[in-house]
Amino acid sequence: MTSYLAALAAACCLLLPALSQAQTQTPAIAHGAAEAATPATPAATVHEAPHEKLSPSMRPLSPPVRVNHPPRRLPQQAAPYARPAARHQQPHAPARRQPAMAAPLRAAAALGNRLLPRGQHGDKSPRLTVLACADGAPRHGAQGALYLVQNPGNQLLLGEAGVSHAVRQLRTPLLLVLASADCKAVNTARSDFSALPLAEQRTLLSINVDKGGTPLSAQLDNLDNQVEAAVLHYGGEVEAGRLSVIGAYYDAAGQLGKRGQLVVTSINGERDKATIARLLRQRAVFNAATGIGTPLASSSH
Repeated sequence: MTSYLAALAAACCLLLPALSQAQTQTPAIAHGAAEAATPATPAATVHEAPHEKLSPSMRPLSPPVRVNHPPRRLPQQAAPYARPAARHQQPHAPARRQPAMAAPLRAAAALGNRLLPRGQHGDKSPRLTVLACADGAPRHGAQGALYLVQNPGNQLLLGEAGVSHAVRQLRTPLLLVLASADCKAVNTARSDFSALPLAEQRTLLSINVDKGGTPLSAQLDNLDNQVEAAVLHYGGEVEAGRLSVIGAYYDAAGQLGKRGQLVVTSINGERDKATIARLLRQRAVFNAATGIGTPLASSSH
């Protein structure tokens, strides 16, 4: 009996692994058998389930992408056409004021207007050329009806280019050599200037005045010399009656008895005071070489 039970237990131990293996293989076999038993269907008749589409509101939002676009500037020539209103918004710049004319030049312009009234010469070109002293940088150019040439000592030698352009190109009928007491070049030329630089010495060498004389006599002597040089240089224009060379001194301090006025000292080389007064009164300043000629107008001032 005991041996029988022992044999039965041994048989059970041998059957248990086989039974568990059979249980695990049974569904796979059954599933394979089912697939074998099911007839094959054509591919066209297979209907797959459509994919589920999400509505736009249900779609996930992608994070925004930052794009750095630098501002594009329009070309300079296209800016006024692209933005025409921008020019009207800018405030207008104040107009530049012309520098006031110095008192000697105002007096010279007034003398030119009196001797040559408007209408007797073309208004498009200057009527009066002024050769004046310049303490600073020399300059020349037209200022309305006046053509100004400035250099140290109001010298014709230094200002010949500007004066010739005005007289022979612009055809100004009046050439006024203007002297004043504040011309430093003439005041320096009447003393010893050997200590000055060579460039300044060359400028002063052509000013022929007496050494040690008074400032007034030096200014008047240099004025007469420059007028004589201009009459000789432009003798053809003077003899033809197209040009009148006038020497004048601006009496700022009243040294000649006319404070703040322009004193005419010579007209085409004529230095007699009575003759000069008559010629100015008759406005007869165009002549050959003596200051006597046909008056421009019969009326006197």
